[in-house]
Amino acid sequence: MLVQAVSTAFTRALVRGEKGQREMQRIPVDTGAFFTILPSEVLFEIGAFPEDLKASLELERGDSLEAQVYSVVISAHGREDVTLAVTFEGARPVLGAKFLEYLGLKVDSDLGALEPARHRGFAYNHEP
Repeated sequence: MLVQAVSTAFTRALVRGEKGQREMQRIPVDTGAFFTILPSEVLFEIGAFPEDLKASLELERGDSLEAQVYSVVISAHGREDVTLAVTFEGARPVLGAKFLEYLGLKVDSDLGALEPARHRGFAYNHEP
């Protein structure tokens, strides 16, 4: 019998922009994704701020594309910060590694849950 380790966690997050906000339930967190990925209609609805930057992405199915990068504010697990998001045709919501870094969270792969990687508000966790 093959047992596969949990590589993705799910969480609830509030995504905000200049025009409004959207609460998202059971959004996957994938440490293999660098950026947060959101459907274009969500970014448009909340008024995400477009950065003067495009990212080259390689999708799971093997094709590559260039995507516009946006700034959004994300709240999850009692923490809030700005993170970078991208969109493309057919994009489904995924919170990426930058989301985890900015909010100071990490994935507990045994439980498939998020937990603090550092105290809220600290830029990094330094141990002497």
